[in-house]
Amino acid sequence: MGGSTSTLRTSARDGRLGIVVLGVMFLPAGFQAALFPQSFYDDFPVGRGWIAATGDPYSEHLVRDVGALFLALVVVSLWTWVEPRLARPVAAAWLVQGLLHLTYHVGHLDGLDGMDEAAMLGSLIIVPILALATLATAGRAPA
Repeated sequence: MGGSTSTLRTSARDGRLGIVVLGVMFLPAGFQAALFPQSFYDDFPVGRGWIAATGDPYSEHLVRDVGALFLALVVVSLWTWVEPRLARPVAAAWLVQGLLHLTYHVGHLDGLDGMDEAAMLGSLIIVPILALATLATAGRAPA
């Protein structure tokens, strides 16, 4: 038990934990978009229908591509758990994705009520926060 606690503390200190958390967070969305694109468009997240609410037309190709890209980020994020030197470059990739995704949605909240707006923006801000935290800590010598 002590070994796993020590590993968890070390992974938090060297930046891996935040990146693995992002990978786990995006796994369901990646699978849904890649394998069930119409459901992702109509229902994401958990039946809320945020994407359909925008009024943007459905594109199976685009939704599947987004799912594939999420799954690719999930793979390298989870790989970071066993390969700590990947933490900084993977964090940089999440930072790019997270900031661009957040920036888009800040300007496109039409069709959502106040609670969905807050939930969406809150969930999106987590990505750049965890990525920045990893960039600030990854690669430093353990204390």
